[in-house]
Amino acid sequence: VEVDEAFVGGAPKSLSGAYNPRGKGTGKPMIFVAASRDGQARARVVSDDKRATLEPVLLEWIDPDKTSLMTDGSKSYRGLGKTMADHQYVIHSQKQYANPETGAHVNTAEAVISQVQRALVGVYHNLGRQHLQRYLDEIVWRWNHRDPVREMVKQWTTKAGVEREKTTTIWKPIPVVDQMRISLQGAVGKQLRRSKEYGL
Repeated sequence: VEVDEAFVGGAPKSLSGAYNPRGKGTGKPMIFVAASRDGQARARVVSDDKRATLEPVLLEWIDPDKTSLMTDGSKSYRGLGKTMADHQYVIHSQKQYANPETGAHVNTAEAVISQVQRALVGVYHNLGRQHLQRYLDEIVWRWNHRDPVREMVKQWTTKAGVEREKTTTIWKPIPVVDQMRISLQGAVGKQLRRSKEYGL
């Protein structure tokens, strides 16, 4: 299971004079993402990246005795990793993004975060803090309801002469009709109400 966090939101870059600083201290809401390499993911809006904040959330999603945790080099994850069956990490500040020996990387979690960022640019334009968790739930739901289409195998030789091989799974969304069927299965026993603005 890979975990990562990111800041999302802010004024659209298309606005004249809009500036979106990166990283901590931006005032943007933070999201915490966990992504399993079998294709499933979870995301939650969190107040900060401290271990005391992230650990209860992660323990809702995974069994620590059976989980191999993959993280970046954040200090919050060092202590968290000690409670897991295994913990491997990469240090981005040292330009380390994947470790072929241990299999450590957080590319899957970053891919989920990129879907959130793409939804901000292409669909929603403004992820308000009040409803951000609802947006996350929808984006992650779509991520979790994809089918693997095929696998691509890439082989190469490093500068040191070491043979490398990487297998990548290509996914596609399930058909819209199936998406609707799964959504409506979860609606059994719930009420559907019309809002004052005529939405549902």
